[in-house]
Amino acid sequence: MKKKYVLSALFLLTMSIGALPENSKAASEEENVNGVSNVDIDYMENKEYYDGLAKQRDLEIAEREKQEQKQGLARASAYYTIPVTYNKQAYSNFCGPAAGRQALSFHKEKSKSNDSLPSQDNFGVTIGTLPNKGGTQSTNLRNGLNQYKNVYGFSSNPYIVGNLTDSANPANTFISRITDSLKNQKTAPILLTETEWIEQYKGTNYRHYVTISGYNESGQTLRVVDPNHHTEFTGTGTYWTSIGKATDNTTTGKGIAKATYKADGANPAMIW
Repeated sequence: MKKKYVLSALFLLTMSIGALPENSKAASEEENVNGVSNVDIDYMENKEYYDGLAKQRDLEIAEREKQEQKQGLARASAYYTIPVTYNKQAYSNFCGPAAGRQALSFHKEKSKSNDSLPSQDNFGVTIGTLPNKGGTQSTNLRNGLNQYKNVYGFSSNPYIVGNLTDSANPANTFISRITDSLKNQKTAPILLTETEWIEQYKGTNYRHYVTISGYNESGQTLRVVDPNHHTEFTGTGTYWTSIGKATDNTTTGKGIAKATYKADGANPAMIW
């Protein structure tokens, strides 16, 4: 599939004023505070291409799960972890660069590469996020990660972006993508979240990228490596939090699946 790069002035104007995710602030305020773009122009203009990549990977995951069940390899109480080094974001809008650097730390450790990780500032330049200026777009973050696929040895499984709202079963899609990545040590998934639905944030909301480093089926939790500089919510930066139900419509239900589902929209909420 080839990407299409036809972008009209009318499309840009429409996207800038009319495509804000549910429960979001105005784009300028949101991006200044949280460092996340409400609209990923590359994704929206090339949605068919990016969604096709996600659909293909989802089909591959489903086939692996099917074969594992046939072979009796699926475990009743799965538990997976990968090594991810915590990075506190250097600037108020740097959750994207920090989450990306955290993901790269996994690949550096796995590959035993002698090449140093890029600094947050350098990786920010790579993905087009500058200190205290604007927010991160998920396709830029994905592309930035994949610039290191040969350096850190993940060229056979580069990062892709995907959403949940188009899935027939968002809850299953969310878990399958994460567990396949962690179990097979392919990627360190990055999630775009609305933090008010994450228990640790006690109702405080940011649009915010985090990195996932663990899954505990029996406890129905994910291990989050959270770069937020507001450490009153995140403690030491790594914590286990409930998964919950992605499509929960109550005002009280919590969980990182719901936090990701709520963040989904014109800026893809999963990078894996």
